[in-house]
Amino acid sequence: MNRMSWAVPALVLAAAGLAGCGTAVPGLAAPASQPAAGQEIAPTTVTAPAPVTVTAPPPPVVVVQPQTTVIRPPPAAPASTPCQRLLADGYSYSDAYSAWAKAGYPLSWDADRDGYPCEQSYGNRN
Repeated sequence: MNRMSWAVPALVLAAAGLAGCGTAVPGLAAPASQPAAGQEIAPTTVTAPAPVTVTAPPPPVVVVQPQTTVIRPPPAAPASTPCQRLLADGYSYSDAYSAWAKAGYPLSWDADRDGYPCEQSYGNRN
């Protein structure tokens, strides 16, 4: 096949397609008719649609609470001996003596080994 062999059928199809131009086809719109000379066309009034106003709801009000600062006192220094802890917790000397007895009379509670515990915390008892 040479290059020109496709051109002939294409020209025939194009001519056949253009042959129907200008003929009325039933069911399709007809071209608008022109007014006769001297005939006036009534003016057409076009009304624009009413403007639509859209009101957005107000944004929500967000109230942020102010920060609060809590200042706590520093913890008390831990007592180093059982006697100091008992005194710091408000126990009496008789309570400390009972605790010493319940603990099995440990020597660490009686610094001078005289049989009276917690004398360095509660004072001399002999």
